[in-house]
Amino acid sequence: MPPELIVDLGRMTMKEVFMIAAPILALAVTVSLLINIVQVLTSLQETTISAVPRLLTVGGAVFVLMPWMWKQMCHFTLQLLSDFHPYIR
Repeated sequence: MPPELIVDLGRMTMKEVFMIAAPILALAVTVSLLINIVQVLTSLQETTISAVPRLLTVGGAVFVLMPWMWKQMCHFTLQLLSDFHPYIR
């Protein structure tokens, strides 16, 4: 298998991973930012105040987005495994 094909396969895989993880990461960053602003304004520096909402948000996002993520992963896998000709050469 030529090196260009390996690099292209790695690039496609990383693009898919970023596309699947981006919504969850964006929600986690947004919730963290909002909670940190509230903590700064109220001077509450309790670690559970910042950790629990973030965990609940990420868990809820994974629960809600799981069908879409599953569909994306299945589509990528089927596209990858549907044609073996480039990998055999």
